[in-house]
Amino acid sequence: MESSRPLPFVVHQREFSSLSFAIILFCLLPVPDTHAEWLLVEPNSSVPDPFVVYVDSESIATKRDRMTVRVLLNMRQRTDDGVASVIAVDEYDCRAERMRTHSMTSYAETDGKGAVVREFKTIGDWVKIGTGKINEAVLDSVCPEYPPK
Repeated sequence: MESSRPLPFVVHQREFSSLSFAIILFCLLPVPDTHAEWLLVEPNSSVPDPFVVYVDSESIATKRDRMTVRVLLNMRQRTDDGVASVIAVDEYDCRAERMRTHSMTSYAETDGKGAVVREFKTIGDWVKIGTGKINEAVLDSVCPEYPPK
């Protein structure tokens, strides 16, 4: 004797086709990259900096002679106000050898983790990059077609 109730977990052909199509579309959606590719920037000077600098190689954006890049600074020692790391978005003018900060967020833990200590989202003024400064090494790493000084 046949039951008039549908069996559990039985999918009809039309429902199966729609479900299969939805699953395939979901699998084809782009997956956002949540992990930055932080590359160590070696200073151009033997004088130790109070922090270690990394650039996110996947964040580098080019517009003419200018490069925008995310930069991570891990402090060698936590600052008096509790900052252990900073993530900034900096713009480098490769030809004029100058830079400015677009935004900067300070964190209580290394690697841009932990509580936010402070945050700035105001574009700063252009600053000339000095010889032997860590920003010179960042400039050299994000502006490879321009010969270092």
